[in-house]
Amino acid sequence: MKRVCAWCNTEMTPVKSSKKDSGLVTHSICSECADNLDFQMGVSLKGYLDSLKIPVIALDGNGQLIGINSAAIATSGKTADRQLIEWPEKIYECAHARLPLGCRSAVHCSGCAIRFAVTDTYNTGISTQELPAHLNHCSADLEEKVELLISADRIDNIVFLRMVTL
Repeated sequence: MKRVCAWCNTEMTPVKSSKKDSGLVTHSICSECADNLDFQMGVSLKGYLDSLKIPVIALDGNGQLIGINSAAIATSGKTADRQLIEWPEKIYECAHARLPLGCRSAVHCSGCAIRFAVTDTYNTGISTQELPAHLNHCSADLEEKVELLISADRIDNIVFLRMVTL
């Protein structure tokens, strides 16, 4: 039996059935779409950074270490050598974050802004400077107050993410 993600229509591992396959389709949810649903409810910064699979070290506006993901630990071979300050906010991704055309908001939610900054900087080597974001939603309204600025720099194979709350 064919198994398809009910959200993104990606074909998944077929379901084994003792009955003769008659072209039936069953629906489930793939892990990426399940993550997106979790992220719409808000997750910890560490949980979000680990989902990126790109080595990331996160700092706040004062240069305090607020996050290091598993990929960065594996790449560098060591854990944080200074005190990790817990990021007080949850990271949110909007419902459009994983769609083929992505998030179309002028000011992104925290998750989309982090993902855009980290992946673009990692892939191109070009730094991202002060990408505006909201802490828990997206907005097409450029006049709405921005609560967060996201910057990213790649040094060697690690992205250093800077998150400044306003």
